[in-house]
Amino acid sequence: MTARLSLSRRVMAALALPILALGALTACGAEEETGTPASDTTRTLKVGYISGTSLGPAFVADALGCYRDEGLTIEFEPIKNPADAIAFLATDKLDAYVGSPSAGMFNQVAKGAELKMVASLGSVNTPEGEAAPSGLFGAKSIKSVEELKGKRVALLGSVGSATSYLLGKSLEAGGLSFGDVELVTLGGSDMVPALKNGGVEAALLFAPETQKAIDQDVAHALVDSKKAYGSSTTAGIIFGTKLLKTERATGVSFLKANACAAKRFEGDWRKDAEIVKMLADFMKVPENTISGGGLYAFDSSLAINEGTLTEMQEMFVKVEGILTYTDLLPADKLVDDTLRAEAVGAA
Repeated sequence: MTARLSLSRRVMAALALPILALGALTACGAEEETGTPASDTTRTLKVGYISGTSLGPAFVADALGCYRDEGLTIEFEPIKNPADAIAFLATDKLDAYVGSPSAGMFNQVAKGAELKMVASLGSVNTPEGEAAPSGLFGAKSIKSVEELKGKRVALLGSVGSATSYLLGKSLEAGGLSFGDVELVTLGGSDMVPALKNGGVEAALLFAPETQKAIDQDVAHALVDSKKAYGSSTTAGIIFGTKLLKTERATGVSFLKANACAAKRFEGDWRKDAEIVKMLADFMKVPENTISGGGLYAFDSSLAINEGTLTEMQEMFVKVEGILTYTDLLPADKLVDDTLRAEAVGAA
């Protein structure tokens, strides 16, 4: 809690304000002389996450001091299966989920649950000439998507996850669908070893796993992900009832902290040694895996691409047993853009 200033220090602080106003503010939120948060209370949030470079701002916001400046302490909970995160969020075992929407989320919402995407993070909409940071990678023996028919393909989660949506888009590029391949559920860090030992013939990889596959010379990209995905953006932040309603102000603070960190990810953030180190430390990978890996594009406004959620439903409704409903949910059932707008407007 911030200590009270003595009278003399308050006078000095008041005299210093005009001078400070002329300088550039480097912190993400207002702080007093002691460097402690402007808020005199701290709120602890449990945040589930899938490890991936496309979610970088949420991971480094702590080291940058963005969460602290908003009076937040974050307890990160790693999630292996995205379906688990949605279940935990729906039952208040998590306050927020840094990952992607999924069929599990759609089905819960269709049943009346309050789960909404409130912000987007990284996308493959990188500059011309910059390779996509994620995509369908095949073992060296596989030359095209068409050759995957009847072969084993790894993905994070199962059909209905955001990764399966991206995989579906990639398979479509070769005239295939989910039913044409044998899907194998693996954790992100298990995919490159599986490609290496022949456990699978292909995998939907995300940075930094894409760079690991290239560095170890075990796999190569089978499709141009920027063409396959288009403007689709699945990486983002999802809230449950608590941060959407009962503790809305805390939810806005969490998004403000992420917007604060996202500003450091604009442009080619891989050249920012401090950001690279922070992200590598959080994800427990070598720094050169981050700095030499694919570039995700970030927008500090955290703007949500609602069209992606509609496209995901359109794909999954064609697969029996994935969605529990047939009429697509409208965007306002899956997205709450008001918290993001408030957070960015106040940033």
